[in-house]
Amino acid sequence: MMSSDEADDVLPREEEMLKTKKDKYKVIALLGKGGYGAVYSVLRQSDSEKFAIKCEKATAAKKVLLMDCNVMKGATQIKSRHFCAVLDRANVKDRFNFIVMKLIGKNLWDLRQDRPDGRFSLGTALKTAAQCLVSIEHLHSVRLDIRISTKSPSIFQFGYLHRDIKPGNFAAGRKESNEHHTIFMLDFGLCREFVKRAEGKDMRAPRSSAPFRGTTRYAPLAAMLQQDQSRKDDIESWLYMVVEWTSGGLPWRKLKAHDRDKVLAYKKDVREKADILEDFLYNCPKKEFTRILKYVDTLGYYAVPDYGFIYYCVKHAAVANKIKDNDPIDWDPERPYFGPLETPGDGKVIDLEVEGGQSVKEFSKRNPKEKDQSDETRKGKKKAGASPNREKTEVKEVKK
Repeated sequence: MMSSDEADDVLPREEEMLKTKKDKYKVIALLGKGGYGAVYSVLRQSDSEKFAIKCEKATAAKKVLLMDCNVMKGATQIKSRHFCAVLDRANVKDRFNFIVMKLIGKNLWDLRQDRPDGRFSLGTALKTAAQCLVSIEHLHSVRLDIRISTKSPSIFQFGYLHRDIKPGNFAAGRKESNEHHTIFMLDFGLCREFVKRAEGKDMRAPRSSAPFRGTTRYAPLAAMLQQDQSRKDDIESWLYMVVEWTSGGLPWRKLKAHDRDKVLAYKKDVREKADILEDFLYNCPKKEFTRILKYVDTLGYYAVPDYGFIYYCVKHAAVANKIKDNDPIDWDPERPYFGPLETPGDGKVIDLEVEGGQSVKEFSKRNPKEKDQSDETRKGKKKAGASPNREKTEVKEVKK
């Protein structure tokens, strides 16, 4: 069996030249490393432009680079601004496969750690929250044409769940490319299609149990309980992430990955104990964030989240706190904000059916108690205002 050091020897080395059918790339520096590969900055030889390459060892037991590639291709097809395009790809025989993509800046975990008080200003917290929400809706809406050629009939893959939403998986663009106000979603190795590929129209039914996927700190209740995740669970993780960078920390921040039961208890207490909810939402827009939490908790496995309502809550919090659209963000305080001001779509990729022939709409209906609760969380939407048209490096905790 190959040792860890021997396995690392197969990955690119500094100054190594990598060839593809399109170009040559000189390896500059290692940017990050995980269990299956690594990310490097490279210099394209034809024009001296900097890019990033993501490598996966040829011997990797689980191939995740293909998922990265498919998700980014799909996001390109729907013209999302929040994903890096796959610009080139190749392999080095018996060593690694790699894709070439845009080089981006610091991730949101590191940008928050750069702050003297360990949290974003409220304006920055809400602007980044809105962009991340839009990117999640785009991911859920991906419709990827995987035809072998343009002469072949269209073959589609539909909709992905991320299943590891956290600050380390979002990053700002580079200042050099004038994209440092745009947030990009990263790392799709844990993604899962929520539509069955063979039929192309059936939404996957939940399994009786599912292995844990994600990072304990941000994982939704479903993942903590080893249940299959759905679209609402990416939103739940998004909320934990947003609360953390708004408040400066989560109540369970001192607990480790192996303390999963204790973290689960904390997350349940947020919903059941007023003092824990108060601690959870310290320094946050309590009214709006509570409304989002209660709304997400009404959603069932098959439900399509109302991304527009969640986005509205974020924008309402900004208006209520007199935050303007062009107020500067923390990592560029001298310039007005010029990041995307886009609203999310409806999250629908196609008219889906659930395995067994029933429509998603049938399964999306909440029971009367859930409906009442959801309506209560959304009450006052029109009255409240105009509706808008790594710890040094985080380690992904995954049980394969």
